[in-house]
Amino acid sequence: PDERRVAVSRTNPDNTPNWDVWLLDVRRNTSTRFTHDQVRAKFAVWSADGSSVIFGSIRDGASNLYLKSASGAGNEQLLLTSTGDNSVNSSSRDGRFLLYTEENPETKSDLWLLPLNGDRKPVPFLSTEFNERSGQFSPDGHWIAYTSDESGRDEIYIREFSSGSAQGSGN
Repeated sequence: PDERRVAVSRTNPDNTPNWDVWLLDVRRNTSTRFTHDQVRAKFAVWSADGSSVIFGSIRDGASNLYLKSASGAGNEQLLLTSTGDNSVNSSSRDGRFLLYTEENPETKSDLWLLPLNGDRKPVPFLSTEFNERSGQFSPDGHWIAYTSDESGRDEIYIREFSSGSAQGSGN
């Protein structure tokens, strides 16, 4: 959000199969390891205000979503415990929602919304027999762009999003 830093996932330099989230400072051309667990941390996005980084991490066989202060201080906060594999895609500009993809054996890849306030109960945004993934909020927060193989090949689709209702369309 500050146009200075990028959050990326990359393999550890010690040649282990684990990935960590790294913060790259593009102005100073430096990188800082952000996660340090002996697990796989992946698919990081910034919170709307740039104060935190949200990422997925596979721990104890589960793929969960975590939030950690961008300063690196303190422990991460568990946002979502999941039964399937998931990946964080986008944070809404108003900081109210997180958009993520979750794998489901019956419906393949689906897009879900996680409210970041209140009870934080996830709701499906798009769940069909096709793969929907890589969702991104538009800058004004009124649309979500995503990839789907509904046509038989991966294509980009746009669907209206109303943060007031945030019930998801389900189909």
